[in-house]
Formats: sequence, structure tokens, C-alpha cells
Amino acid sequence: MITATTLSAKTVYESKMKNSEANMDRKTFLKESFQSIIGAVAGTIEGVSEEFRGREHIRPPGAVTESDFRTKCTLCNECIEACPYNAIQKLMEKGPAQGTPVIIPEDVPCYLCDPPVCSQACPDGALLSVKTKDIRIGVAVINKSTCFAHQGVDKNCDYCYDRCPLHDKAIFFSKGPSVVEGYCVGCGICAYFCVSNPKSIKVFPD
Repeated sequence: MITATTLSAKTVYESKMKNSEANMDRKTFLKESFQSIIGAVAGTIEGVSEEFRGREHIRPPGAVTESDFRTKCTLCNECIEACPYNAIQKLMEKGPAQGTPVIIPEDVPCYLCDPPVCSQACPDGALLSVKTKDIRIGVAVINKSTCFAHQGVDKNCDYCYDRCPLHDKAIFFSKGPSVVEGYCVGCGICAYFCVSNPKSIKVFPD
């Protein structure tokens, strides 16, 4: 079971504790100091990431196998336009998958519509109708070597745990967050809200 993960920053850290300004200044200093060294270890997960990728990219809910997906997807953009959260975007990188729909959690995660409107909008069979409870588009991995909570930089940092729609099932918090791979659906909400820089959570395609 994998419990490593990479992260990158996106939002300004909002303190959940009622600390004095002096404590906040100290915490900010500690975080900035910590962020200056984690870049060196953040890349360690990249060496193992390929083991766990069923796909090269995170596809919208209901995606058929990658080979069938690329054959069936006509780049019609129906799923992109249907998503109420703008979580689906065109893949911009050059290659055979260019222009196909992907989800990049660091930009916008999948908010697990019920039912998933993207899969219902697909006219070509690249996305099949799927129930929300059956969605599995990836798996989140936590890089404990850069995680604020695990490293003691901020033991109360639980943004990933707090925002997870399946917390206490897909993710637990005990001296830091831990992902339960079998229950994680890969929505990427945890990665989106992670405040370390680079992010300590990365979602790998399923």
C-alpha cells in the first residue's frame, strides 16, 4: 500500500488556530524555512510513480480503458462543457492524447457530481455512465517527507483530511494524514487544498 505523495502550493495558508501574532510570525518563518529544503526531496516520489499509473493522465469519471478512450473520444468537448466546476480541460501537451479531456487536480479537482454529468454528456462511449459511489479515477499519494503535519512544521495542518469528501474512510488523520488506497477515488480535492509548496499530495491516474 502506497502512502507517499508529492505536493505543490496553491492557496495562502489560513490559520485554523487562534494564535497570537508572534506565534503566527514564528509559524510562517518555520514554514518558509521548511519549504526551502523540501524541493530536494519532493522529486523522490517521481521515481516510483510509474509503477502505479494505469493511465498517463487522469480521465473524467466513467472513462473506458485508455486505448479504447483514445479511439472513441472525438474531442467533441461535451464533457468539458457539461462539468459545472470546470474541472475537465483539454490536454495541451503534444502527443497522441493532445486535445483529449483530462482532470488536473492541482488546477481544479473533481467534485464528484451525483450523478456525474460528464459521463452522461459523452455521446461517443469514451465515458460510460457511472454512479458516484463507483467513481475511481486515481489514487492520492502522500509524501510524508514534505507534509507539514508529518514533519511537525504544523501538527494541526489537516486541510487535506478536512476537505476530503470521504474522510475517515479514504483518508485518516493521526499525527498526520494517511490515505487508504482501497477507498480513495482520486478526486484530487486533498491535493488541491494542500498548502505545502511543493504540494505533499499527488494524485496518480488509476
